[in-house]
Amino acid sequence: MLRAADVAMYCGKKAVTVIEFGVASGEGLLNMVELSHLIQSETGVSFRIAGFDTGKGLPAIQGYKDHPEIFARGDFATEDREALLRKLDGEAEMIWGDIADTVNPFVESLEQVAPIGFIAIDIDLYSATTHALRCLAQSPEKYNPAVSLYFDDIGFFFSNEWCGELAAISEFNAKHALRKIGLDRSLPGRFRPAKAEYWYSRMHVCHVLDHELRQKGFSRNEFTMTKRWGFR
Repeated sequence: MLRAADVAMYCGKKAVTVIEFGVASGEGLLNMVELSHLIQSETGVSFRIAGFDTGKGLPAIQGYKDHPEIFARGDFATEDREALLRKLDGEAEMIWGDIADTVNPFVESLEQVAPIGFIAIDIDLYSATTHALRCLAQSPEKYNPAVSLYFDDIGFFFSNEWCGELAAISEFNAKHALRKIGLDRSLPGRFRPAKAEYWYSRMHVCHVLDHELRQKGFSRNEFTMTKRWGFR
């Protein structure tokens, strides 16, 4: 989220949108709300926070790509929707329903003043992930020129590029000539704690190659050896 705010600020934006697909009990979304206050006080960038969930747990399994050897319909259901909404207290939006139906209307509603900068994907299934990744396929001004992504379910023993979230990433890349998802090559980096290595390996970036900044650049002063850009 801090990276999303930094990139938005680099692009002259004062707000950024962050998303969690797969909210379940809401701990992650509540953490995002808490972090948004800290980051806004540091950067001045405000956040639109949205969470997507069926509320009823995982949808129906649709073949081997959905890892039926691990997951089943109804897993990870939200225990108490009303309690979660009370905790969120209007600081994050909850979008209930099948992601296949809800993702496009949400992204179409976005304005370029608050582009998407970070997405956490914790929906386990290939089929659901393919729907979630549609949020990265609309007009380039709706995004930071590079969008941070977290994929939760790509590091277990049965993980492979032919199933689950990894398969969805591969197919997204094959389908889109100017939107490519790859590893976040800035991590772990010199100044990040080794204890978070599990998290680093799940961080990716969607490179929005048709974004105006990545097509034309913008006017600025030359870099020097003492003043350089800060996204390494």
